[in-house]
Amino acid sequence: MAALRVKANAKINLYLAVTGKRPNGYHDLVTVMQSVSLADTLSVERVGGEGISLDTGGVLPADDSNLVCRAAKAYFAKSGMPFGVCVKLEKQIPMQAGMGGGSADAAAMLRALNELDGRRFTEAELCEIAAGIGADVPFCVVGGTRLCRGIGEVMEPIENRLRGTLVVAIGGEGVSTPVAFGELDRKYRNFQEGGESAPDHLLPILAAMRSGILTEAKPHFYNMFEEVIQPIRPVVGEIKETMCDYGASAAMMSGSGPSVWGIFADASDAERAKAALLAAGHRAYVCEMVEEI
Repeated sequence: MAALRVKANAKINLYLAVTGKRPNGYHDLVTVMQSVSLADTLSVERVGGEGISLDTGGVLPADDSNLVCRAAKAYFAKSGMPFGVCVKLEKQIPMQAGMGGGSADAAAMLRALNELDGRRFTEAELCEIAAGIGADVPFCVVGGTRLCRGIGEVMEPIENRLRGTLVVAIGGEGVSTPVAFGELDRKYRNFQEGGESAPDHLLPILAAMRSGILTEAKPHFYNMFEEVIQPIRPVVGEIKETMCDYGASAAMMSGSGPSVWGIFADASDAERAKAALLAAGHRAYVCEMVEEI
């Protein structure tokens, strides 16, 4: 059987607020996640025996610290019928950039195993497995545009009529998710009662997305992490400024950063912005929002 090739689409956050912290250390979120065309690729082949052989080209570890391996173990633990797989991971999504690359890879692995296993599990059941792997993995299983709550596992599809070309750029060092949450915990006093609260732009951004009018959406794109990441990664502000200089209708950090996305009504402006960001030494990509993965 030929290897099954599965795309692992990156995500951006159009809205992201942390609303609380649980006793187990996990944070409650309200976020609007959007799949984009920038993607990794997994080639997955069923082989004899049991277990996973993972080739990352030396870019990432190929042991249990890799979410692809953890996804395979979680899938087989649920199915109770393990089989052998040989996996090649081709990376395009920047690492430690707030674009869910590891989560996307794990989700793609779950979808690939389910396909090779005769579609044993429903999408909802795959999402249950995914929730035990990481907060963003359930979204990456289904993709599109979703309003996500809890730690990211409570999802509902939402209408997004916004159109435009995206530029995603990353400059400097990545930011680990634990470090980013730690910065928020310090600023918001561990999200205990009496602490500072974030502004609530959720209903306005949902209305603007339904209308498809970028000018209405611009004031309501929001990412709470910007408040704590931009001071320690000033390149975030520099990239946002460059994008706006080249005609971005809006620009904002994605996830826990330091990636920044900008949305452009004119595709040629997006290409010019990408060229300027590359010339400044940043990594930059042009991509689109996608509704099906």
